[in-house]
This record gives sequence, C-alpha cells and structure tokens, in this order.
Amino acid sequence: MNVKQRTPAASLTHLIIYLLAFLLLWEWLRPIPVITSTGQIGIFVLFTFAASICVYLHLPVWAGIPLLFAGSMYSLHQLFYAESFFSAAGFMETLRRFTNEIGVNTAMIAGGNFAGLTDYFRSFLLLLLLALISYLLYYWILHTRRVFFFLFCTIVYITVLDTFTLVDASQAVVRIVVIGFFLLTLLHMLRVQDEDRRTSGRTVFSPAWMYTLLVMVTIAVAVAWAAPKPEPQWADPVPAFRSFAGLESSGGGGGTVQRIGYGENDEQLGGGFVQDDGPVLEAVVDEPGYWRGESKDIYTGSGWEAERDYVPAETVNEGGEEAVDFRLFNESASGGRGTAEITMAEETDFNLLFYQGSLVDVPEASAADDAADWGREDLQFYTDVIGGRTVVESPEGESVRLTDYRFEYDTPAYPEDVLRNAGAEDPESVTDRYLQLPDDLPERVVELAEEITAETDNRYDAAKEIEQYFSANGFEYETSDVPVPEEGEDYVDQFLFETQVGYCDNYSTSMAVMLRALDIPTRWVKGFTAGEEVDQTDDGRSVYEVRNSNAHSWVEVYFPEVGWVTFEPTQGFTNYAEFESETETPDVDTDSPDIEPEMPDVPEGDDVNDQLQEGTEEESEDGLFGSGSGSGGGMTPWQLFLISIPPVLLLIYLYRSQKRLQITWYLTAYQRGWLKPTFSQGYRRLEWMLQKEGLQRRNGETIREFGERVDRELHTSAMKDLSAAYEKEVYGGSREGVSWSTYQTQWEKIIRSLLA
Repeated sequence: MNVKQRTPAASLTHLIIYLLAFLLLWEWLRPIPVITSTGQIGIFVLFTFAASICVYLHLPVWAGIPLLFAGSMYSLHQLFYAESFFSAAGFMETLRRFTNEIGVNTAMIAGGNFAGLTDYFRSFLLLLLLALISYLLYYWILHTRRVFFFLFCTIVYITVLDTFTLVDASQAVVRIVVIGFFLLTLLHMLRVQDEDRRTSGRTVFSPAWMYTLLVMVTIAVAVAWAAPKPEPQWADPVPAFRSFAGLESSGGGGGTVQRIGYGENDEQLGGGFVQDDGPVLEAVVDEPGYWRGESKDIYTGSGWEAERDYVPAETVNEGGEEAVDFRLFNESASGGRGTAEITMAEETDFNLLFYQGSLVDVPEASAADDAADWGREDLQFYTDVIGGRTVVESPEGESVRLTDYRFEYDTPAYPEDVLRNAGAEDPESVTDRYLQLPDDLPERVVELAEEITAETDNRYDAAKEIEQYFSANGFEYETSDVPVPEEGEDYVDQFLFETQVGYCDNYSTSMAVMLRALDIPTRWVKGFTAGEEVDQTDDGRSVYEVRNSNAHSWVEVYFPEVGWVTFEPTQGFTNYAEFESETETPDVDTDSPDIEPEMPDVPEGDDVNDQLQEGTEEESEDGLFGSGSGSGGGMTPWQLFLISIPPVLLLIYLYRSQKRLQITWYLTAYQRGWLKPTFSQGYRRLEWMLQKEGLQRRNGETIREFGERVDRELHTSAMKDLSAAYEKEVYGGSREGVSWSTYQTQWEKIIRSLLA
C-alpha cells in the first residue's frame, strides 16, 4: 500500500514538540554569561527564537536568508551600538562595520590568527551557529524523530558546568527532565501514529494520551520536589581533580567560587560565591547597624592585605595619636550611645570582635567552653593600631573564641557641613597607610575618578559622587555570575570598564581605589549587615539574627578632625550612618501680610520637559536581559521577546492550521447554504483539499482510479461515487448536469475523514 507521508510540521503536536526543543536549546545558552565574558544573552535567545520560527514555517530560501541576515544585523547593532537600529544612520553604520569586520577577520582566519578575531565577528559567528542549530534541531527531531542523544548531551553539559564552574544547575536539571519527559512521550506518540498510518491507512489518537502524560509528569515533579533530600553520598570530586592537576591553592581566595560567608583571606577577589544561611551571632541592640569585623589597607590589584601591628586595647583606649583610629570618630560625629549584647553561634570560630559604631571600651566577654575557667581579667584584647581589627587571646597567647560579650558603642551622626569643611591636612600615619595603590594600576581608573569628581571642591562631595556613580550608570548587583580577573588584569579595572557586574567586594574595592587615586585616605571594611530582626525584649530592644549570608564589605573615608566616615556604594544596601544637614528653616510669620513665603526656583518650559524626559530614559535603561539601548519605544529585548510570544504563536498556529481552517470553512459554508456550488465546483474544491493533504491525482491516473485510491487511504466509499458522477458529467455530455444536493452527503463524508 502506497501511503504518502505528510510534512512533519502538519499538526499542533509538531508545533509543541518544536517549542519544547527550543526550550531545551535555551538551556545551552543560559550558562554562557557565567562561563564566558558574553553579555546580553537575551539578544542571542531572541535571535534563536526568530530563526526557529523561520525554519518551522518552511520559508523559501529567497525569504529566509534575508530575514535571518536582517535579524543578525539587528542583534549586532543592539550589542555594540546605542542609537536606534531603525534609523537610516543606525542601519548604515551597522552594515558598514559588518563589511569591514568581515574583511579584517577573514584575513585573520586566512593567516591562522584565530585568537585575534574581534568580539563583533565572534558574536556574528555565534548567531550563525545558532541559526544552523535551529535547522538541525528541526530536522533531527521532526524528521528522524530522535531526541534522546541530544537530551543526554544537554544533561551532561549542564551537570559538568554545575560541578566545575559557577553555574548553579539545580533548577536547570528539573527543567530539562520535565522537557525531556514531554519530548520523548510526544515523539513516541508520533511514531505510533506513523505505524498506524502504514498499517491501517489512518491514525487514531485519544486525548487520554496527553492527559495521562500531563498528570504523570506533574506527579513525578511534585513528589521529587517535596520529598526529603539526603545529603550528598559522594565526596566533591573537584578538590581531588584540582589536587591531582596541581591546581589546589592554599588560602581562601584563589578559586572561581569564593568561600561561603565571612572569610579572612582577601588576597584574590573575584568570582561568585555560594550562599550559606548558617548562623553567626545573635545580638540584642537598640538600633540596627553594620557589624564591623576588620579593615584592610593594602590593595594589590587582585585583592586586599593588611599590615598588622597589634597593641593592647587598654593601652589604645588611654589616648594618644592612634585613639581616633581605634574609636573611628570623635565626639563631634557621635549621635548617641548604645549597648549591645552578643551571643556567638556554636558553629563560628572567630577570635575577633564584631561591633557596631565606635567602641567605647573593651567589652565584657566570656570565652568558649574549653576556657571556661578564665575570667574576664584573664582574656587579652589586642587592637591593631590602624583600628581595623580587635582580637582576643588567652594568657598563653592562643586565639580564643568568644561565646558572648557585651559592649558600649557610639552611633555615628556626621554633620555634613563639618565634613565639607574638614581640612586637607591628614596625619602622616594615615597617609602612609591609606593612600597606597599598586604601581601598575591602569591609568583609566584614575581618569574616571577625576571625571566623576570634576565638579566637586571638597572631600565629602567627592566621596558622595563616587558612592552614587554605580547606581546611576547601569552597574548590576550579582553574586553568582561574576567573572574572575585573568592573570595580570586589575580587579577594579575589570569591574569598572569590562563587566560592570558584581557584589559588595567589587563596589567597595572600586570606590576605595578611586578615592585613593584622588589622594583621599580610604580603607576597605568587612563585616556583616544588620541581620534580621527576629524578636524583641521586654524593655523594647530588638533581637537580630546575623547569618553567613549577611557577610558584607563597605568603605571608610578619613576626614581630619572627624575620623573615619562610613560610605555604602553597593546597590540595594543601606548605610546606617546618619548624615546631619545643617540647613536651617527660616521662621516665617504667616500672620503678617507683608511677608510671603519664598518659593523654590522651578524650571520653566523646555527645562521641565527635558528633566522629565531624562528621568524617563534613566528608568528604562535596564531590563532582565541586562542594560542596553535600542528601538521599540524604550523596550528592552526581553520585553520585546515576551510581548512577541503570544502573537507569534497565534500566527504560527494560523499558518499551520490554514488547511484545516479552510476545510472547516467550506464544510460549514456548504452545510448552511452560505455557498451554493454546482456539483463540478464542489468536486474540484474537494480535489484541491485532497491535494493539500497530499492526495493529488497522479499523472496518467483516471478520475475513477483516483477516487478508488482516496477511498482506500481514507477508509471510505464515498469518493468512488463522487468520481463516477463527476466522470459522467465531464464525459457523458449531460446538459442538465449532476445535482449537488444528491451527492452533498458523500462530499461531507470525505471532508470529515480529512478532518479526522
């Protein structure tokens, strides 16, 4: 039996399968920004989606290739240009650069200089590769009906990245398994349909198949999600691999994934970190504030080190030139006094103090259980002369872990006018330590600092300008997908000019280095944020719980005659220090008719519109796919992608269902009398519909033979009668013709068979 195969994308099932395949391909693209320096991955996802649509619609070559080329030009423009692509200048500039890039990079390839290929050309090659993969996926899945190998490769790819890189694949694995269940089941269903079509000439599909699939996948995922998760049974293979390869480093900062929570080694910053919610301390305090642990004073280009010179804390408290360093700030910046009671978690192992504000006195403390016989007078508190760290030692000079302690502290309240008018004469002990910068610091870091503060005339305003620079210029806060500087690359330079993505260490280090480049003494400070308020005491004080996930770093700037002032450059974090404005509000006698309140200056006309427009542009710069400009009324590629999904799916459905919709229309129109054809018209319309379904008349085949073949393939007997009547009308010479109403019932049987 000769059964004609229909085109692969002939049903809604094929469309669903292809969409699932696209989602599987998307999983290959998600980790790219984490493991490479590629940004704005949303542009590539959007292009892949467009390429998949072109492939699925079977666009002819003369239409598909120009559309894909235009899409690649739009994508490249979005990646490398700021102005709109749809302007004449924008399009021509993109086309001109593309032509130049092709020539330059082709010459490099011919010369074997593959490492010299430009980012622009590499991006174009990635777009070309994605278009080819879209076609291969279509052929692989909808023609060969095989997806297991691709699914297996996807799982291996994701799990390897999760093991050896910063990629977190916990959610990706769930998505891939769910998508894989649906793909394997639907493809098996298509194979069953093909087998039915070969053996019986028709396909019977029960909706129960799809309902069962949905229920089973939902139950499996829900049970797996809710079931208890045992701890890993195998040891992490990464340390063993690194040790075998000779890559294991001593110290805590050299890996691509940073230590969990608070660590004391900051010699190599960069890379993401794994969050840990383990407890650190519980504190009873009057007000929330940062918990200061230590500060670092030597920036190496890759991280921070500290020059330690300890003296007994009691000696420092007696006064002297180092007193202001230990106390952070003097009384002019004190906003009040508070008391804190700290209970350290059993899991912690710190021999240093965490405290708020400025310590007033050495705290009352209790040591760990192994030193329970020691009294407060036996413990020795040592503070480095730079005021960055207070440690506790036993009488034998060994490190001591405290279980609880209590201290008094001054809260900061910095008068802004005092800070603006602070002198520029810094003590030599401060400038010697806190203006240090590496000799190979890139000059553009210094130039950027000077550009940011060009319109300031005092230290406080300069610090505020740099503090606010990051949030005003599209920098993104990210803890996992953070690149590690390459060998010889400066940590601050990479963040400011290359990635603009990072967390507190990136922001605070960059601010500290830029201020030092302006000869403003600055130090890098570490500790914890305030934590989460979990309770209140009977006297109305707050109980805060601080966890490892609260680990944080910030900046302290030195002001003569004031001390160290806290600044917070990291987006999304609150500076608990209070800055007092000395602006006085004049008393106005509202009963006097001769005095009118002075109104502030309000810009008029175009100035107001300019400011409103400027604000609107700033608010619309960032999207979920990263910052970027472009067209579309200020929409980001992510927004365009989301908005385009429903109409695109609707168009695909209408395009792929046009034959069924047309058949349904003619069946309804003939039944209801909207159209009243003659028998010849109805038969020719039926021939056209059969041709759309791959059942056209063959060369040399008579009308009667054609009708018999259609009946065999559709399991009907109506087509033979219709063909005989049509043959009689065409060749019989009857003037009256055949009545349409006589054969309309047989015609409808054929149509219903096609719809089934």
